[in-house]
Amino acid sequence: PSPNVKGKETLAKFDNPWRTLAFVGVVGLDFAFCVVAGFLLGRYLDRLFATSPWIMLFCLIMGIAVGVYSVYRLVRPYL
Repeated sequence: PSPNVKGKETLAKFDNPWRTLAFVGVVGLDFAFCVVAGFLLGRYLDRLFATSPWIMLFCLIMGIAVGVYSVYRLVRPYL
């Protein structure tokens, strides 16, 4: 018996190329949203506290980290 039977069932979802394309799009948009949200939040806080560019850089790095974690959570069932 295969140790990852559940994984084979979830990979069957990608038989349709449109479904695969949609999943890739969701992953990309999810990552991009996190990065842009971190940047915009940091830019707003920098202008509010006059600390340019430090809060923006911190929030951008946090947005990238949250984006990577979010993509990992989306892709984890297929690994």
